Amino acid sequence: MSRYIVMDIVFYGNSLNYDQGSGNYQELKKITKWDGRQYTMVSRYALRYSLLDTAEKMNIFKVADAGNLIKSGTGDKTVIQPATEFLLSGEILNFPEFDLFGYLITETTPQNFRTAPVKLSHAVSMTPFMYDAHFNANIGLANRMRKRYGEMKPNPFTAEEHETFYQYSIVVDVDSIGELEIYISEDSKITVNDETFKPEKIENDKDGNGLTIHLKNRKNKKKIRQSKSVELCEFDKIDKTYVIRYRLKDEEKIKERVKSFITAVMNLKRSIKARNEDLSPKLLVIGLYRDSPYETFRDRISLLDEYREEEYDEIEERETDSGRILRVKHLTSKTRRPIFEIKGLKGEASDVKGAGDFVEKIFEGNDELSEVVVFTDPSIEIKTDDN
Repeated sequence: MSRYIVMDIVFYGNSLNYDQGSGNYQELKKITKWDGRQYTMVSRYALRYSLLDTAEKMNIFKVADAGNLIKSGTGDKTVIQPATEFLLSGEILNFPEFDLFGYLITETTPQNFRTAPVKLSHAVSMTPFMYDAHFNANIGLANRMRKRYGEMKPNPFTAEEHETFYQYSIVVDVDSIGELEIYISEDSKITVNDETFKPEKIENDKDGNGLTIHLKNRKNKKKIRQSKSVELCEFDKIDKTYVIRYRLKDEEKIKERVKSFITAVMNLKRSIKARNEDLSPKLLVIGLYRDSPYETFRDRISLLDEYREEEYDEIEERETDSGRILRVKHLTSKTRRPIFEIKGLKGEASDVKGAGDFVEKIFEGNDELSEVVVFTDPSIEIKTDDN
């Protein structure tokens, strides 16, 4: 069985991801599209960070603490990654950030990596960047210091700004969540707690205690036992390499993890420069696919600039000494508003609050499924193929 959830999302936000910049000029991240114009973007790494931050603050996900992380490499090439013991025991599956978004662990031979079951695209603005910017200086603090130290010059800076709609996509490989594969060769060098070991043997306890990995070096020996929260799905040896596959024991936990992730997306916030931006979906196209090819509508969502002109009569009534006077005024109202067009879809949009319930259908039944529904915030209007 193959199950996929595809989400094409539009949200509204202001100046969400800054680049390195130069001097006192703060630049937004940008990308040039086919029309030759520049658009601002929120990188998928920034979205991932904000999703985990939102989930942690909402008590949806538990993130790994420093005890489950290590520094790998030396000097400028040092990186932070999950601890080796954390991986080999299967305990890493209890942490959604690694289960959903993957990892690379270089402290084993061969290196172990996990392809992310949840894939994010960059969020790109739907209107081009027009080089808006504003000049800033911390004059308040400077004025206070001036009273004590005399002349104080604030450090001014210029920051680019862009407030608009952004669009990105998420693809969730449901059947890859909650399981992982580990590879260990006979001559592996495995780093645990700053010590380098080699595998002595790996044995599967038939009494139900699970897998035990025995490591040794010249001075010490170490045992890494299978986490009680995972089950051993595969244990094999191909040539000189052991293959281990773990899976979370509780199938319901996998379902709850997917639902929790959707909750984080629906309530996404991003903290940046003393602002808390709401990135919850204004427009959301969700496709559920079971044993059928999946597709995205990302390139079929367009932001239109709709102009409306309405004419109407207004009656004005006024009392005077001579009697009542009625006056008819002919008025014209001109408005502009954004409207979204989605090509290749029919039907009316549903309230975005129902998106979480819809996603649960991916866990119901075993028949082929291919269903797409549009969800919108009440502030958004859309056009589909039948309206």
